[in-house]
Amino acid sequence: MKLLTLDEAVELLQVSKPTLYRFTSQRKIPFIKIGGSIRFNEVKLIQWLEEKTVEPGESYGREAI
Repeated sequence: MKLLTLDEAVELLQVSKPTLYRFTSQRKIPFIKIGGSIRFNEVKLIQWLEEKTVEPGESYGREAI
């Protein structure tokens, strides 16, 4: 298992640091807290990304009323 730092996870996910901090504080993304440091399991992050993939023709989010 490879653990990524915050900066490495930001690069992998292509999001800003504030966005990644928000995802962790809202428990929207898998992470590991070691002491005062946040680490990310690379495999779990990739799985999380794959789960968020919207395929062509799929609806996502709230449906129009």
